[in-house]
Amino acid sequence: MRIVRFIFRNWALKIGALLLAVILYVGMVALQSTQVWPGQVPITLVNQPANAVLIKPETMPTVGSIRYIAPADVPVSKDSFSATIDLNGAKVDATAGTLVKVQLTAEDRRIQIIDYQPQQVSITLDPIVTRTIPVKVETGEPPAGLSLGTQTQSVSLVVAKGASTRVAQVVQADASVPIDTSGLDVNREFPLVPVDANGDPVQDITLDPATVQVSIQIGSQLRSQTVAVKPVIQGSQAAGYYVTSIDVNPLVVSVSGEADALAALDGAVTTQAISISGATGDVSVNIALNLPSGVEAPDVSTVAVVVHMSSPATTRTVTIGIVPDGARSDRIYTLSIPSVTVTLGGAAAALNAFDTSTLVGVVSVGTLLPGTYTVQVSVGVPSGIKIVAESPPEITVIVTIPPSPSPSPSLSPSASSSPPPSASPGP
Repeated sequence: MRIVRFIFRNWALKIGALLLAVILYVGMVALQSTQVWPGQVPITLVNQPANAVLIKPETMPTVGSIRYIAPADVPVSKDSFSATIDLNGAKVDATAGTLVKVQLTAEDRRIQIIDYQPQQVSITLDPIVTRTIPVKVETGEPPAGLSLGTQTQSVSLVVAKGASTRVAQVVQADASVPIDTSGLDVNREFPLVPVDANGDPVQDITLDPATVQVSIQIGSQLRSQTVAVKPVIQGSQAAGYYVTSIDVNPLVVSVSGEADALAALDGAVTTQAISISGATGDVSVNIALNLPSGVEAPDVSTVAVVVHMSSPATTRTVTIGIVPDGARSDRIYTLSIPSVTVTLGGAAAALNAFDTSTLVGVVSVGTLLPGTYTVQVSVGVPSGIKIVAESPPEITVIVTIPPSPSPSPSLSPSASSSPPPSASPGP
């Protein structure tokens, strides 16, 4: 009840005071004329997505034609206003734009903004992508009297990151390496620059790594010479085999390097090691050269090497049994001898590995009728082994028919089985 009495006590005076305040405010506003600030306010982006960038930010308009009301004693300048665009929720698509609102605020509360242009703008957000690109080291022509030797670089590929439309333009990362006229070797890092197909730099692209370590041997004594190729063989071939010859193609190669390094070659370069461990036949490989530091073979990456293997020929004589092939169950085959002597020939390693107990002589009897025949003895041997001699090469085979079995004897009737004689009549 006290609150109600407080509110309605002297209510007429309170309403009068409120009406007076309204009249004074309307009068003040009426006395203030609308003004136009002629300057331009740049637009600031807020809440920009971390995975996108604004395409062509340089084309972003500025806010102008600002109409406002302010007391006469309030100074108005560029610092009196701030324009922003909130990109929270804006579409990330390099092919489509998004219409967003421009928010203009006054730094001084006494300034009332009535209108400004533009109040909306179209922006396009380009997604950030990555792509692997090659690295190219550009040295240009060396100064007169100098030659470039072996060149190495720490990386051959880098990752380009940026707006998809810009990354798509990048074809490689270039490093420009100047050659000093003093002839000193190059060994340091150089910055990488993303470039397009025309060799022009592509802006707003980051590279990982951003530099490349380049080492180049430089000297006035670099020269070339032709040297022989010497294959390096390691390991032991299978027992009974030996190396008969080695073919190398090419036999000679052209190498380049410092004079001292070339002199140390003594007219030849070796290959990487070629293993023939356990080999029982020719070994064919394409193998790299074993070049010392400071020497390179610019025209050859590998050489073809064939290591030819052989085993000395020898013979061995064995006696083997003979068996009939195709024998019929209703015939009897009698062989003149039970075995033959065979001399085998071939590589020593092959003969040593061959189990001669598996050999057998075979005579074919399947088509023979009863009678006496001279039949060839056939002996099968594995590949790589041949029959040098066979004694005898033929044997006699007698084919007979088994005798028919004797018939069983029949039983004769006994006297006891005869009927008794008839009794004579008495007189």
